Amino acid sequence: MFAVIGLQHFIVEPSFSASSSLSNAIASSSLITKNNSDRLIAQDSNVDSPSLRTYDSLSEEEKALFNKIILFASIFGLVVYVFTSYCLMKIADKLEIPNSWLAWIPIAQIWVMVRAAGKPGWWLILFFIPLVNFVIGLIVFFSIPTSLNKSSLYGLLLFVPILGVFLYFGLLAFT
Repeated sequence: MFAVIGLQHFIVEPSFSASSSLSNAIASSSLITKNNSDRLIAQDSNVDSPSLRTYDSLSEEEKALFNKIILFASIFGLVVYVFTSYCLMKIADKLEIPNSWLAWIPIAQIWVMVRAAGKPGWWLILFFIPLVNFVIGLIVFFSIPTSLNKSSLYGLLLFVPILGVFLYFGLLAFT
């Protein structure tokens, strides 16, 4: 059984050790044992790790805290979704993009952003390719302000933690 000690899995072979006495000292510790193929394998020393607990095993206080965190995250996510969809619809209206109401539909929302950036609609497909979607997303988010005759540096607002989305979409939609 491999174990997580810190953030790593350790497999130590005696041939890589500096001396056999070091290998024997490690082998005699409670964390590491020898298996049949003469390799040292780290084993989990803390079976009751908090990360392995289920919701049912939490105390009432922990359940209450967990539920509050989930409720807050859900409400915050809903507020962000409603705000960005409304702002994106307003941006699409400013740019006279047909069917601006598509900003309320999750996948169609990407098409509205691509069109607002002045890019061809087929760029929507690029958002489904891993790593490419990150680059295309940056291009789109930095191109939308230029379509509205604003500085492309507005795209930097997205890097402001938590408030960045509100600043970016709010300034573009309402100024």
